[in-house]
Amino acid sequence: MADEVSLTVPEGQRLAVVGPSGAGKTTLLQLLARFHDVDAGAVRVGGADVRAISTEVLMSRFAIVFQDVYLFDGTIEENVRLGRPGAAEADVRAAATAARLDEVVRRLPGGWDADVGEGGARLSGGERQRVSIARALLKDAPIVLLDEVTSALDPVNEAAVHDGIEHLMAGRTVVMVAHRLGTVRRADRIVFLDGGRIAEQGGHDDLLRRGGRYADYWNLSLGSEHSAASA
Repeated sequence: MADEVSLTVPEGQRLAVVGPSGAGKTTLLQLLARFHDVDAGAVRVGGADVRAISTEVLMSRFAIVFQDVYLFDGTIEENVRLGRPGAAEADVRAAATAARLDEVVRRLPGGWDADVGEGGARLSGGERQRVSIARALLKDAPIVLLDEVTSALDPVNEAAVHDGIEHLMAGRTVVMVAHRLGTVRRADRIVFLDGGRIAEQGGHDDLLRRGGRYADYWNLSLGSEHSAASA
């Protein structure tokens, strides 16, 4: 849940949302995309209440890449083209290359015509993420919503997905739930959520100087990454 949360994300900036499990991070993204409506207050995009924007127009403004990727039973190309059905072949291929999906296509029997299976069952989690990122790149929406997209991937897929995400975020307004320290640090602003409320917000260096909840989170995460690297 999110409670009495007041946020503004200027066009072209990156907002990182961090906090403990159950803090309301994913709920915040879902409210932005109008998967749910707020009980009080309003969610606005470009100054307009999302409830006053048609679903088609609202969805055209968002590229969404969440941790749990659902693909439709069909080919890889068909799933990528959902981002922009009328896209030229060159644009589809360019999006795939930026997402490093071309590596997957080259090794799969059938290539672009490989069937992903219901829900993408014939692909690994990292491969599904690459399809999702390619689809978002092809869509070319001005606002990107990201939810912990590399948290459960092996190192090879994590590196590939991270590269794709960097391409996706370039020049766009981004709201992301993030665990990677480098990604969080490069955000223009960071919000620390706890219990559905904003406990702290500000820039990375400023939040570290305050020595509060974010600083504790950062130091704990830094220790975890060092431990993982030395294991």
